[in-house]
Amino acid sequence: MPSQEYETIKLQKSEEVSEILESRHILDDEVKMVIHNAESKGEKLYQPETGRFLAKLKIADVTFYVEYSLAGEKTYIVHTAYSHRAELEE
Repeated sequence: MPSQEYETIKLQKSEEVSEILESRHILDDEVKMVIHNAESKGEKLYQPETGRFLAKLKIADVTFYVEYSLAGEKTYIVHTAYSHRAELEE
């Protein structure tokens, strides 16, 4: 994915969310990649009761999940994010 595409996304996070992401070792660029993928491909779930979206993206061997909502053009409010690393062997 060309870097300039997801780098144009602007994130809005509360101090609490910033601390959570930092403690989970989730970078802003990773959050932007998940949101960019969700918005460009429509691969996201909508939660009508909260007005939020949930999206996921596998980057290398880690799957990232981001809960976010729209704040404006290419601007998103990040509510939370988490990741997991899993390998399934046959």
